[in-house]
Amino acid sequence: MTTSQQRQHERAERISDAIVRAYNRGEPDRIDDVFTDDFVCHLTGGGEVHGPAGYKERIDAVRAAFPDFRKEEVFLVVEDDRAAVRYRWSGTHEGEFAGIPPTGKRVETTSAALLRMESDRLAEMWAYSDGETLMQQLESEA
Repeated sequence: MTTSQQRQHERAERISDAIVRAYNRGEPDRIDDVFTDDFVCHLTGGGEVHGPAGYKERIDAVRAAFPDFRKEEVFLVVEDDRAAVRYRWSGTHEGEFAGIPPTGKRVETTSAALLRMESDRLAEMWAYSDGETLMQQLESEA
């Protein structure tokens, strides 16, 4: 791996780590040093989240629905100013989520994100969640 490739990988790892810690510790401000001011997150289904403040609201909403939320990076691939990362996450559904009242169910699912970086910050993300698996777990009778 060249020095440039190593720096790019370290930059992407720092960004992914900040996102994981923000979710896991319930500390959304951890993203402040790694997101651009005009950050955009493109969500599965066509929605968008704008700016670090918008993404922090997303973190807070997930943590409100799943107070014991845990996100783990499974792998990270980096090329130039882009990265692909796969996450595994779990939590207990103790607050309203996607219009579903708390079920007390423990859920586990995966997500992936494509990242575009500018300098040392995250400028754009395309987030893909396995919502089908999550909803099946939340809506199951077991």
